[in-house]
Amino acid sequence: MDEGLKFTIATGRDMKKTIKALPNLNLPYPCILTNGALLADLKSQEFLKITNINPEVIDEILNLSQEFNIPPMVFAVFDPKLKIVTFNKGTWGTKGIKPLESERYIPFKENDVVSIQFHTTKDILDPFKETIYKKFKNETNLIYIEDIAYNALGYEGDWYWLEINSHEAGKAQMLRYLTQSLDIKMEDVIAFGDNHNDIGMLKAVGCGIAMENSTDELKAVADEIALSNSEGGVIKYLKDHIEELL
Repeated sequence: MDEGLKFTIATGRDMKKTIKALPNLNLPYPCILTNGALLADLKSQEFLKITNINPEVIDEILNLSQEFNIPPMVFAVFDPKLKIVTFNKGTWGTKGIKPLESERYIPFKENDVVSIQFHTTKDILDPFKETIYKKFKNETNLIYIEDIAYNALGYEGDWYWLEINSHEAGKAQMLRYLTQSLDIKMEDVIAFGDNHNDIGMLKAVGCGIAMENSTDELKAVADEIALSNSEGGVIKYLKDHIEELL
C-alpha cells in the first residue's frame, strides 16, 4: 500500500470483528463487510452502503424459523437515525451454544434488517436452507459455510452457518459498487479467497486466486492457486508480483 497498491478486504466479519482482526492495518479504501451486505470505512467506522432484506421476506423467514425450531444466532439491523448497524448475537464456540431469545430480535425486525444468521448442525439446517432457497432465491443471498472450528472444539456432528442477506448483497455485488465509485474496471481487479462465500467474487474479477487450503468448489473457478493461508499465501503472492501489480 505504501508503494501505491490499491488494496482492501472483503470479509464475512462485522465492523467490530474486522477491526479486531486487523488492528494495525490502515486501509485507505472502504472494506466489504458481512459477506457483502455492508461497505464501510474502518477508520471513521462509517457505513457507506447498506443493503437490507425485504420486510415481508423477514416475516416469512422468522415464521419458518419457528416452524423448523431454528432460532437466529445473529440478527443485524440498521438504525437510519443513529446511522449504526447493531449485531444482536447469541453465543457459540467455546462459550457454549445459545441462539437468540425472541426478545433479542422480534422487536428489531421493524428496522432495516441487514442480515439473519443461523447456526446448527447440517442435518437440522439443510431442510430449512432448502425451503428458504426455494421460496426466496430471487430476494435473498444465501451463504452456507461449514464451521470447521467445531471439530477442534470437540462438538459432534457437522456444524454449519446459514447467513441470509439481501439479494443486493454479496462480495461480488459490493465489489462492483466499490470499483465503480473508484473508477476501476472489474477486469483490472485481483481477488483472493478461500471459501464458498468467495466464489462469486473470484468469478467476477479479472483474476481470481484461490488459496491452497480452499474448498474444491472455489479452486474450480479460480484462475490461479496461491499458497495456503498458513503459509502467508496472499502476502507471498503480492511480494512476488508487486512490480506487475503496480
